[in-house]
Amino acid sequence: MELTFIQQSTAFLYSIVLGIALGVLYGPFKIFRLAFCRSRAAIITADIIYMLIATLSVFLFSLAFLLGYIRIYVFAGCLLGFFAYRLTLGKLFSKIYCPLISLVVKIFHKICDVLKKVAKKLLKIAYKIMYNINNVKSIYKNKLTKTVSDKRVFARDEKRKAKSKKKSDRASSERKHNKRNNAEKA
Repeated sequence: MELTFIQQSTAFLYSIVLGIALGVLYGPFKIFRLAFCRSRAAIITADIIYMLIATLSVFLFSLAFLLGYIRIYVFAGCLLGFFAYRLTLGKLFSKIYCPLISLVVKIFHKICDVLKKVAKKLLKIAYKIMYNINNVKSIYKNKLTKTVSDKRVFARDEKRKAKSKKKSDRASSERKHNKRNNAEKA
């Protein structure tokens, strides 16, 4: 099925509007990228995400207006609309959102500083709790091992006393027995 001139010209005009919409979308994306993306990898990732969004919107646009045909004038219209927006209203809005970016960055850094302080305090408290638990455990462990060792010492002493008592009993009974034998012999 062939597209008519009216369908193609309508698609071109709407693609200009799509390009303007993509330019408007690029503004908040730029704010996010400048405020939060510090490393090169993060910036590249944010740009790739924006390109995927733009590609998907152009594809869906082609499905809706051109029955799935992808034409070069759609891309040309999108680029024309994007650059028209960026060179006119985009410059005006960039003067507005550049201070907004610096404000967002300052607020973000203050929030991060507060969160770091809170995290440090919580970690110190957790460390103190864990340290005290370890001290308490070691105190109880020392007490338990001391009582166990005391019981062992007590048991050893009892055994020694019992052995020495048996020896002394044997010795005294032998002495008595020897005295009897000596008395009987005499």
